[in-house]
Amino acid sequence: MIGYFGSVIFETSDRKICNFNGLKRSASASYSDHKRFTKKPQREFNNPENETISFVMKIKAGHGVSPRKMIDTMFDYCENGTVCIFILGGRKVGGGKWTVDSVDADYKTIWNRGEIVSVELSVTATEYR
Repeated sequence: MIGYFGSVIFETSDRKICNFNGLKRSASASYSDHKRFTKKPQREFNNPENETISFVMKIKAGHGVSPRKMIDTMFDYCENGTVCIFILGGRKVGGGKWTVDSVDADYKTIWNRGEIVSVELSVTATEYR
């Protein structure tokens, strides 16, 4: 097992391939600038901002994962404000808890009767504190 995000388990085996690539994690902070007479402004640290992550999942039905179920799961996380735990290599990523801000589904292959064969999901999430 590579890790998991909520109920989505990232793994590669002879029966199932469910993984991601392009994981990006970013952090930022909030500062105030105080003006000073005849001097440069002095910066004051206010607080850290919530971290963000993004990754891309390429899901193929032939790899033992249902693209439609994966789309539904990730969209449900986004639309319901579900708080997900993100574990990678047995360790929490960031504070460990994340909410999905956006999901983009790029339907790559669709067969007759609307059967989704492959999809590329772009997921963006923000740390939940």
